[in-house]
Amino acid sequence: MPGPIRDSAPTKAARPRESPLGLTVRSILRKPSSRVALVVLGAIVLVGLLAPFIAPYDPAAQPDIVALKDLPPSLAHPFGTDPYSRDVLSRVLYGAQLSLTIGILATIVSLTIGVGYGAIAGYIGGLLDAAMMRVLDAFLSIPRLLLLLGVLVAWPHLSIVALVLFLGLTGWFGLSRIVRGQVLALKHAEFVTAARALGASQRRILARHLLPNLVSPIAVAATLGVAHVIVLEAGLSYLGIGVPQPLASWGNIIQDGADQVATLWWMSLFPGLFMVLTVMTLNILGEAIRDAYERRS
Repeated sequence: MPGPIRDSAPTKAARPRESPLGLTVRSILRKPSSRVALVVLGAIVLVGLLAPFIAPYDPAAQPDIVALKDLPPSLAHPFGTDPYSRDVLSRVLYGAQLSLTIGILATIVSLTIGVGYGAIAGYIGGLLDAAMMRVLDAFLSIPRLLLLLGVLVAWPHLSIVALVLFLGLTGWFGLSRIVRGQVLALKHAEFVTAARALGASQRRILARHLLPNLVSPIAVAATLGVAHVIVLEAGLSYLGIGVPQPLASWGNIIQDGADQVATLWWMSLFPGLFMVLTVMTLNILGEAIRDAYERRS
């Protein structure tokens, strides 16, 4: 008697489904401009991290304020010296460390507040949402730069920690609106309804089901936020109300030679070039993340 007929076709093992974050990373790395931006940004970050080891001089040292001041680029001082005889290359390297640190920490503060505020407003809804949005409208009506100038002129001698907090506490308003809109669009989705039917708490639904679906827009806001904070800090330091001397940031290095730009051109060129490259690469990566997110959605 013939045995039971069996399907002789080989069965294929199910391929594991790639996470949205993995798909986004693959989509970003597929673009040549994004790969170049990652390499350039990684080099700048590495230079900032290794500044204490690769900087040829102490960035605050003033060895000879008469004989060594205002020297153009040379083998001994590749980026020249400033009016206080300090080595500009060393200050630019340490400035990379400080400017990136301020940008990243201030953006973390902004992300924490903005994501939390927008998620609570969008998920709770009702009168609480309306009240929180009116408060947000009041904050948005005040120009950020004007608010920072007013605060920093009133307290000109702020520590780096206080400067980071001020930059972070004034940068979350736009992000909170984006998060609120995304949460409003997702909170009635089937996976949220299923989690609610299984007895999941509101905190668990927000933390485990809604926020993981907001990784891409938050990542876009983070990259663009770091770039914006770096430019903002440089502008404030250029005006003399940001990073205090003798600490080195790209903004106050440019400010040291601002009254003699024609003769001390290296004081503006080299820190400005580092700042432009950093902001440009961050914007390229932010746009790449946004494009990947839009294609996936």
